[in-house]
Amino acid sequence: MHTSNDHIYVLMPSLSLLFLAGLLGVCWVTQPRQRFLLWLCAAFLLTAVSVSIRSVLKFEVLNHYVILVNGLFLAGAWCLSKSFSERRRVPMYPLAVLALCAVTLASLYYFANMARNPEGRLHAFGIGVALILLLPVPAVLRRGLSSDWLDRTLLWSYLSYAVLTMLRPTLVATFAHNGLSDAMEANSTYWLTTLMSILFFALLFTVLICAVTIRDTVRQLRTERDLDALTQTLNRRAFGETALQRLADKRLYPMALVACDIDHFKRINDSWGHDKGDEVLQLVSRAMQHNVRSNDLVARFGGEEFMVLLTRIDLQGAEQVARRIGLELRSDQKVLPAGPAVTLSFGITAIHNANQLEGALRLADQLLYSAKNAGRDRVHVEGRLYPDISFEQTMPADHPMALLM
Repeated sequence: MHTSNDHIYVLMPSLSLLFLAGLLGVCWVTQPRQRFLLWLCAAFLLTAVSVSIRSVLKFEVLNHYVILVNGLFLAGAWCLSKSFSERRRVPMYPLAVLALCAVTLASLYYFANMARNPEGRLHAFGIGVALILLLPVPAVLRRGLSSDWLDRTLLWSYLSYAVLTMLRPTLVATFAHNGLSDAMEANSTYWLTTLMSILFFALLFTVLICAVTIRDTVRQLRTERDLDALTQTLNRRAFGETALQRLADKRLYPMALVACDIDHFKRINDSWGHDKGDEVLQLVSRAMQHNVRSNDLVARFGGEEFMVLLTRIDLQGAEQVARRIGLELRSDQKVLPAGPAVTLSFGITAIHNANQLEGALRLADQLLYSAKNAGRDRVHVEGRLYPDISFEQTMPADHPMALLM
């Protein structure tokens, strides 16, 4: 019979797991979109209940509850596996988990009540839990290892726990003085090793998951700070900061700055409503992002004006990019229910060193408004002469936009 002090001693790991589960629950309440926190909380709760029952009950009594106790532990392993799959955004296979649980519980019942084989029971339990934990791993590996050290550490810690769970009976049988002869006792080498490994990895998972959650939250806040909510392009402040980083990299020269403005955007809003105006802004941003490369920058500077920084390109190449964007927009006639295609005006200037950004922004704006004054739907490039023609003077009377004036 265990004394009250013995009960407190053997329940310490369970109480620690409950504390960690509570901590993760609080984290999930503050970050409800991070569902892997809730699954990890459930994993710790179920494991704590299973471990506490296993620690308190005698071996003879435990045989009568083998399905309940081990079922709780398998459910905890399922929740841990689900937490990992949610974190890495890979599919979980519930039917496969149910099949593994059924086979494992049937094996445990057989070894506990029919074959009376404790060693077979421990091996069956370790293999069943490990296979449940390893279910999402192939999908994670197929997607490739993350370059982030926190994600890599979490993956290798998770794999280590799964492999240790599978090999623990073999390791104890090989290296422990008594082997597995007393494995069913609460103070056996096997059970103490199990408690220590569960508690160690629970602490490790909690620290890593909390660190990952904090990092993801910081990244999300930075993204919300840097991106325009409607177009998902950089905002003006973020463009200035990121452009300076690009300009500091001499490998990215020559560069070109492209100022862009949607023609007659106010009239689009007035004629078809602001919802259609928002769709036009999103259409333009998508067209720009389709036609730039990974080192290039696209930003919404406010209203209907965009700015694009193109790297490793000359003025002629930048002009071709601008014309491709305009051509893509002309080919899309689905946004506005009737009337003309969406058109853009562009102003393009070259950048040859890091000190040119402010001057290039001003010159690109001047070229942009020169293009608008010359009739809109045009590309004006630095170093060329263009006539200053009013759009209203040159627009045909039957032009769709003329009807809106």
